[in-house]
Amino acid sequence: MKKYISYALILMGLIGFYVFNKQTTEEIKHVYEPYNIVNTIAATEKQVTIYAEIRGEVRFPGVYQIQENEILKILIDKAGGLTDKADISEINQAQVVMKNSLIQIPKTKEDFTVESNQNLIYVDIKGEIKYPGVYIVPDNLRIFEMIAKAGGLTDKADVSNINMSQKLYDGILITIPQVKEIELITCYIGGEVIKPGYYQLPLGSRVSDLISKASGLTEYANHESFNLIGILNDGEKIIIEKLPEKQMIYVSIQGEIVKPNVYYVEANITVMELINLAGGLTKDANPNLIPYNQVLVLGSIVIIPNYTADEYQPIQQENGLININTAGLDELMTLKGIGDILGQRIIDYRIINGYFTSLEDIQLVSGIKASIYEQIKDYITI
Repeated sequence: MKKYISYALILMGLIGFYVFNKQTTEEIKHVYEPYNIVNTIAATEKQVTIYAEIRGEVRFPGVYQIQENEILKILIDKAGGLTDKADISEINQAQVVMKNSLIQIPKTKEDFTVESNQNLIYVDIKGEIKYPGVYIVPDNLRIFEMIAKAGGLTDKADVSNINMSQKLYDGILITIPQVKEIELITCYIGGEVIKPGYYQLPLGSRVSDLISKASGLTEYANHESFNLIGILNDGEKIIIEKLPEKQMIYVSIQGEIVKPNVYYVEANITVMELINLAGGLTKDANPNLIPYNQVLVLGSIVIIPNYTADEYQPIQQENGLININTAGLDELMTLKGIGDILGQRIIDYRIINGYFTSLEDIQLVSGIKASIYEQIKDYITI
């Protein structure tokens, strides 16, 4: 019996030693866990990504993605490191980079070697330059060289009015201005232009500039319908009108003319214009009997007389009637009851009031009563 009790005690001792030894091993393992395992656990924690921009004397300036709370040195390394001209004497590379921050790495100021025949001067450069400030430079430099030493121009610099070849002198102040933003206006142009539509132009532009934007005028544009030098306002609309359609008529010219014929011409053509169109007068024509300024109408027949004619042969109409809107004094005087006085009154009435719109309107002329109208109404037309 004692033998079995001894075996039981030994077995219980072995079991207790095994359990105690296992717990100790687990605790040690937890406390002395290898570094790579700890690092893996830490890496699983969520990290915040931020963006920062670095400029100046780094090899690859630009915007970079880094982790939150990383220091400036890491950002510089991501940008390819510093150039050999970088000046970090006043920069703390251990500082934490803030979100969306801009880091500028300045350039080391150059030390100039003064030759025996050179002097140093002070130059102040400001405005749209990367590194404005006061510089000590040799007295033989020019403005374009000074700009290069100050880091170059910004993208907003305007040097159109700066003499880049000007030589520097002691105490000179160089101010690089900023490009002025051009104020734009929007205008519409339509009608007889090649490309009608809305266009943007600088403030102070003229109508001619807007027409150029629209690729010019069409062949039908009426140049009298607009003012080329007119100043445009924002929102203005310009409509280029079309030339009025020309009314065409048939007229005939005969007698002492080089090319007698029937001509298809513009309405309101004069006898002189028709003569020129028909090649001019012959050598036998009598120019003293021709009413050069008389306006022709549809169906007019112009007969050019010669020197043997006893009197002027008036312009005739196809229907043989006298047109009271176009007839000259000699023609009007052929009407019964119309002498030189009443004939001239008819002409004067037309000049002041325009053409007659009906035959009865001739009675509006002073001195022409109903009795005279009854005598001539069958021999006149409008």
